[in-house]
Amino acid sequence: MAELFRDGIKRDRTARLLRVAHLLYAHPHGLTAAEIARRVEMSIRTVYRDLHALEGELKIPVWQQEGRWGTESKAFLPPLKLTLHEAVALFLSARLFARFADKRDDHVLSAFDKLATVLPPTIAQHVQATITALQERPRDATYSQVLEALETGWAQGRKVRIWYPYQHPDGRVFTNERLVAPYFLEPHPRAHACYLIAHDSYTQALRTFKVERIQRAALTDERFEVPADFDPYARFNLAWGIVDEPPVEVRLRFHDPAAASRAREAHWHPSQRAITHPDGSLELVFTVAGLLEITPWILEWGDAVEVLAPPELRARVAAVARALVERYGAQDELRLAR
Repeated sequence: MAELFRDGIKRDRTARLLRVAHLLYAHPHGLTAAEIARRVEMSIRTVYRDLHALEGELKIPVWQQEGRWGTESKAFLPPLKLTLHEAVALFLSARLFARFADKRDDHVLSAFDKLATVLPPTIAQHVQATITALQERPRDATYSQVLEALETGWAQGRKVRIWYPYQHPDGRVFTNERLVAPYFLEPHPRAHACYLIAHDSYTQALRTFKVERIQRAALTDERFEVPADFDPYARFNLAWGIVDEPPVEVRLRFHDPAAASRAREAHWHPSQRAITHPDGSLELVFTVAGLLEITPWILEWGDAVEVLAPPELRARVAAVARALVERYGAQDELRLAR
């Protein structure tokens, strides 16, 4: 046990030293000890020890000038050679992640640090700015632990035991323990969430779990193999986001010219068909997996769009509109009465 403990400490220290080295490489003009300490979340005293250890143990040349520390770029061999357009593509991916991430993930920060080391300086500085912004997001230790367990299980073909909440129709909430085989992880930017597609031993069926709802996860030694006929991309082909339900055709008409123009500019779904009418209005037709996820998107357009089909979706949006009129109307009457 003591040997395992020492090995764990050694691995953690080595990982920290490499992170400091990558930080220095990503900042050719150097960083102060305080800046490094903030990034690796260690004391300044520990940072000074690490800086000396880089040279003494890892043989990475380190320089110091006017309170700033840096390393020689020749000490690193960039693992990638990117064209300008490939570099911009990776930067845009990083920015897209930053726009929708609502939690801090240290693995993401480390990956972005490494990405910055292979980008041109003019773009790398923006990646570093993105990293700084992500560092301000709150850390969720439970989410990080759960995601790490799922990622390891997915990569190694090992089942994971999860504790997942279930709400009874009467409103009571229970936590069920389930043994799952992680088949796929899929981010959902609109929901600011990540979803697990897994075979559930409890129901003996393929299920979708929201990772943020998993209360705890434990990696097991029980192995599994992903079936050859499992195709996550086909599963999401009709989904507006994640939900996999029977397909239904949705027909929308954009009456407002400005809204019609904006809607025409984007390809919202693989099944999308567009029909421009003589009066300038635009009709969009989708075949989507269920109505749950497309409904909020429709409501974002306000009165610029009309649901033509199916009838149940039209009724649902109309009910929301009536509820809004009643709520705001009642509030206005109350203010006038005062």
